Amino acid sequence: MHVADFFFEMNRMRDIDSRKDLHKIVALFYTKLFADADMAVFFTEFKEPELLEKHLAVLVDFWDGILFDSGTYKKNAMAPHFEKNKSIPFEDQHFKKWIQLFSESVDFLFEGQSAETIKSRAQSIATVMQIKMIEFAKNT
Repeated sequence: MHVADFFFEMNRMRDIDSRKDLHKIVALFYTKLFADADMAVFFTEFKEPELLEKHLAVLVDFWDGILFDSGTYKKNAMAPHFEKNKSIPFEDQHFKKWIQLFSESVDFLFEGQSAETIKSRAQSIATVMQIKMIEFAKNT
């Protein structure tokens, strides 16, 4: 193997295949959220490292269930978002930015079928959440 081939192999991106990979994604994603002026306001309660790690563990459970059908997530994913929306309304640009930053995080770290699937599912989840929030607002 040539040195160039070895370097390419070492730096070749791989697909998501573990909870550890999911943790890398959500950790990078939250770093991006905290750094974004429009998004950081939604995540202030997770600035404490201990609380952030607990929250990231919940997110890993969520995505593990979505991507690998593990059954590790047992909560209602919509409930905390609806609660947050009462105090700080989510707007269209927030959903778009959420998807952008999440997809950037995935793309920076991974490539492959699972990487594409998690981005697609994130888009679907954001779309459903946005529709439900609009409907909820109309009916209250």
